[in-house]
Formats: sequence, structure tokens, C-alpha cells
Amino acid sequence: MKRVLLGWGLILAAGLVVTSVVEAGGGDGGGGSRGQRRGGDKRRRLHHVQHGHCSYTFILPELESCQASQNQYGKANMVQRDAPPPAESDWSAQKLQHLETAMENNMQWLQKLENYIQENIKTEMVHIQTHAVHNQTATMLEIGTNLLTQTAEQTRKLNVVEAKVMNQTSRFEIQLLENSLSTNKLEKELLVQTSEITKLQDKNSCLENKVQVLELQQQDELEDMREEKKRLQALVRTQTTAIEALERQLRVASTNSSALQKQQQQLMESINVLINKVSTNTGMYTFKPSDYQWFHDCAEAYKAGHNISGIYNIYIGNMTDPTQVFCDMETSGGGWTLFQRRFNGNVDFQRTWKEYKLGFGDPAGEHWLGNELVFQMTSQNQYTLRVELRDWEGNTPYSHYDKFQLVGEKQQYRLSLRGYSGTAGEQSSLASHGTSFSTRDADNDNCQCKCALMLTGGWWFDACGLSNLNGIYYNVGHNIRKLNGIKWHHFRGPSYSLRSTTMMIRPSDF
Repeated sequence: MKRVLLGWGLILAAGLVVTSVVEAGGGDGGGGSRGQRRGGDKRRRLHHVQHGHCSYTFILPELESCQASQNQYGKANMVQRDAPPPAESDWSAQKLQHLETAMENNMQWLQKLENYIQENIKTEMVHIQTHAVHNQTATMLEIGTNLLTQTAEQTRKLNVVEAKVMNQTSRFEIQLLENSLSTNKLEKELLVQTSEITKLQDKNSCLENKVQVLELQQQDELEDMREEKKRLQALVRTQTTAIEALERQLRVASTNSSALQKQQQQLMESINVLINKVSTNTGMYTFKPSDYQWFHDCAEAYKAGHNISGIYNIYIGNMTDPTQVFCDMETSGGGWTLFQRRFNGNVDFQRTWKEYKLGFGDPAGEHWLGNELVFQMTSQNQYTLRVELRDWEGNTPYSHYDKFQLVGEKQQYRLSLRGYSGTAGEQSSLASHGTSFSTRDADNDNCQCKCALMLTGGWWFDACGLSNLNGIYYNVGHNIRKLNGIKWHHFRGPSYSLRSTTMMIRPSDF
């Protein structure tokens, strides 16, 4: 601001100097006429300077010496018209003197103007500073208000966080208390278990002592058994000698075999007549007629007139020794040979490949006839399969297959089925596209896992399949949600364990 005002002052001084020079230069031309118009009055010139919203006015008085000089020159001109003009050097000296005088006056005015401007600048600077202080104060107040607001908000957030921390801390304390209580309980239980283990160790030591006593007793018994074995071996040698003598007598008597066969046939007919009379009179089946006749399956026994369900001896394939089977002579016309039955869980069906091959159990109760025997039977004729089911609610559906056959052990007793019908589901729950048999020690299924280990038992699992009648036997109340139980998917679903099952076969042309 100060520099601007000084600039305006210098411009004004230059203007005054120019004005004075012009007036001084014009004194020889028209100065006389202008001096006459002014007369003897002292005229003043007004100069205005505008800077922003401030306006400055300066009053510059006329110099009397200049007027006097002009009058003198005029009078001299008027008096000495006919005299020669003054020398040119005198006129220039006078003009220079007048200019110097004007310059001095202008410098004085400029000095005064500068002083005045400086005073005004100081006043404005004070106003500006005051205004700036007010603005800064207002800004600081606004900033302080914002800081107070932010501080209050931060305080509120800190209170919320503090409350959350307190709640979390209380929760941790509660959990620690619960954990300490649980730890105390576990310590008590551990003490109880330790005392029980001590008791069991004492019992174990007693049992070990008893076992040692029993081992001593068994050693004594073993010695007795060895002596008995020696006696039996001597008896066997004696019996072998007697058998050899009988064989010799048999060879002698074989010449009369035709007569003996006739007598045997007559004897068998008489026995059959007696058995029929006994069964008719008593109403109970107490004899095994198959002991005296050769039947290849239960259908032949039924056709021979034996219509009572029970144990029969049949000769399967080329076997010379009879096999005991259970014959169902009542269901759907009779003549059925059972090869699987379960109803009470007394027999363990978690068996090996060899056991499922040869068979296990009692034909009068729960049993598996044997894959090899079923293969021999289905190889000599075309058979049908019937599966009888019973759930724990008393429902007794069945599944019937027009064709049933097993191939040999080299093909893992592969199953072949055709022509499904029955009431145990609209679809067959037994795989019918050549599924091999699997056990826990022979994995022949179509799954990367071992179905016989997962679902237990031996069965035609395919890819773990829709059925397994050889699973674990579960009693009522424990038979729900059991994937490894006795299941038939299209009857009671994949996790319902059934109460009883029966699998039986008979010739298709029965």
C-alpha cells in the first residue's frame, strides 16, 4: 500500500512540474493576455487524486513572482517597443530561475503529500490489522467450535467402545468362571476314574492269579486228553480193522446187490407209508423223510408228496453227501429252498469270503446256505428268486424275480436277475446288471470305497447299492437312521433296518 501511494505521489509531482514548465514556456507568447484576464487576483489550482475508495485533493497557489516577472516583461515590452530585444542569455537565465523556484515549491508540496500519505497509510494499516485480528478471532472461534464438536463425538465413541470393552470383559470373566467350574468337575471325574482304574488293576491282578491257576488245571487236563487221544487212536485202529473186514464182506455181498436194492426200495416205501400215517394222526412233523430219499431241491421233495415245511436233506449237483436245507412248503405254492434267513440277530453275518462261500449258521434258524451251493443249484436248472421282508410295524412285502442265477467263484459269484415284480417297491432294490459279490476281505464292488466295510456283511453291493440284507441286526427302537443295517431301499428307505428277511429259490417250471 505504501509503495502504491508513493507511486501516485511521484506521478502527481511530475504532473506539477510539467504544468509549471508549460506555463513558464508560454510566457513569451500569450502570457500578457492571460495575465490581463487574471488581473491582480491570486488564483489557485485544484488537483484531485483518486486511489481506490479514497480521494485526495491538493491546492497549489500561483507564484506572484512569476506574475510580477510577466508584468515587468509586459511593461518593458510596452515601454521599450522600439528598443532592441533583450539578450537571449538573460532570458534563458530568468526562465531557469523561475523553473528552479517552481521545482522547490513542488518538492515542498511533495514532501507534505508524502507525510500526509504516510499518516493515512498508518491509519489504514491499523484498520486492516484490526479487521484481520477480528477475522482471525472469528476463524479461531469457528475452529474451536469444530474441535469441541469433534471432541464431544470422539468422547461419545470412546464411551461406546468402553462399554463394549466392559461387556466383553464381563463375558470373558463369566467364561473363565465356567471354565474353572468345568475344570473342577473334570478333576473330580479324573479322581473318580483314577480310583476306578486302581480297582480294575486290583481285579486284574486277581484275575491273573486265577488265570494262572486255570492254566495249571488246563495243563493237567491236557495231559489227560493226550492219554485219551492215545486210547482213541488205538480204538480207531481197531475200528479200521473192523471196517476193512466189513468192506471185504461187502464186496462179497455186492454180487447180490440187485436183490438188496429191491428190498431197500420196498423198505423205503413201507417207511414212507408209516411216516404219512404218523403225520396224519399226530398233526406234527417229527421225521425227516429226505433222509430216505434223494432230492435235488425242495421242489422235488414237494412233488414227492412232502408238503410240510422243515429241514430236508438234498443232494446238490454231483455231491455224494447230503446238504441240510430248510424247505418252505407253504409260501406261494411251496417248494422253496431257503438260502438266507434272519429274524433275531443270533447269528453274526460279518463273515469272510470263505465263510460266505461254504455257508454258516443253522438251517432251522438264521443262516446263509453258501454261494457255492447256490451256484451248483442254479447251474443244474433255471430258478426263480423270492425275497420275503418284514418291518417292525408288521408289514410283509415281497420281491419276485423270474430268473435268478449265480456264476462260479472265478467270476466272484456274479448275480444275474430278470423279470422283477412284487410289493416291496415299484423298482428292484437288488442290482440286476451282473453285480459281483463282496465281503470285507474281498472287495469286488464298483465303488472306490469298500462297501463291505462301510455297510458291513457280504452282499452284491454294486456301488454300495440300494439293498443289503446281511447288514447288522438292530432291534426295534434302534433301527432308525442305520445305513449299515438290514435295508431294502424301495420298501423303507436307505436307513431303516428291517425285522426279518428270507431269500429262497425254486425251479421256474415248478
